[in-house]
Amino acid sequence: MEGADKKVPLSRLSSFETEASAIFGFEPLLVPGLLQTADYTRALMKACGVPDPDAQFRVAARLGRQAVLTRDESPEIHAVLDEGVLRRALGGPAVMARQLRHLLEMARRPRLKIQVVPLAVGGHTGLDGGFSIIDFPRHKSVVHLEHKLASLFLEEPADVATFRRTAEALAGLALSPAESIEFIARVADEHERV
Repeated sequence: MEGADKKVPLSRLSSFETEASAIFGFEPLLVPGLLQTADYTRALMKACGVPDPDAQFRVAARLGRQAVLTRDESPEIHAVLDEGVLRRALGGPAVMARQLRHLLEMARRPRLKIQVVPLAVGGHTGLDGGFSIIDFPRHKSVVHLEHKLASLFLEEPADVATFRRTAEALAGLALSPAESIEFIARVADEHERV
């Protein structure tokens, strides 16, 4: 994979996701891009001060990336979210409730698993930031770290191994997928009651 271990444009992520056989993602702050609704993404862009024309382009690009989930051979997706992601009412309670209902709908897909790390866990190994591990059928795995302006892709085996251990630890701390779905539904109900 040319360009790995270098700062590259965010658009490169889309091509990696298209080629992927599996994606593990941990998010301590936000719903993962592949699982965001348009309203949630717009609220995120507004909160981050992205000008309207740029925001519209970014929303369209993010929603376009989600096409990978509807392919016949979509990658296996395993998303682990910190509970704070569910509680932060980005865009307001109604937008957040719809976003959480969307997560519940997505979790019905056979190749998509969502887990939640409850706040009661306290400190954990994911508190230093979100990341994704992208596995490919014919290439080395890469770790994706995202920033406002660019993405960093790590492909050194030792780096990937470090993040894979972190992923396993976070999945072990998280509620089971079934418990996570029940938890997400309860938090969605709470947002709807506000």
